[in-house]
Amino acid sequence: MKILFTSSSGGHLEELLQLNSIIIDNESYILTEKNKKNLSKFKKVFLLNQINRKEKSFFMHFLKLFFISSKIYRRIKPDTIISTGALVTVPICIIGKLHHKKIIYIESFARINTPSLTGKIMYKFADEFIVQWEDMLKYFPKAHYWGGIF
Repeated sequence: MKILFTSSSGGHLEELLQLNSIIIDNESYILTEKNKKNLSKFKKVFLLNQINRKEKSFFMHFLKLFFISSKIYRRIKPDTIISTGALVTVPICIIGKLHHKKIIYIESFARINTPSLTGKIMYKFADEFIVQWEDMLKYFPKAHYWGGIF
């Protein structure tokens, strides 16, 4: 199965890399922000610039991200997209959903008491929404609680 894994850098990427057996057992690609992690277990790595929603030029960066994500999607044509957030992952997930691909979103382990902005967005269209803390089910009642992935 072709799986596109996607996350921002830092903690979101660390969480995504915990899915090692899924990564190794499939034709796996990754779309993430520029970082210094060893991502050699992926068939192809796509590195994007970080975006910050508080920047004045955020909207332009976000539109550019949609364009870049669309090109990456057409190149890979994944069967499934798995995301741990954050905002850099939203465009590729929306594009995948528009192409009727399975979207799996895992809310951040750091989100114990309040939902993330990306989680609120992704909850509306992810096929599988996973939380790592049982208390998060009050914000995402249709989510699946699987415990921590660490």
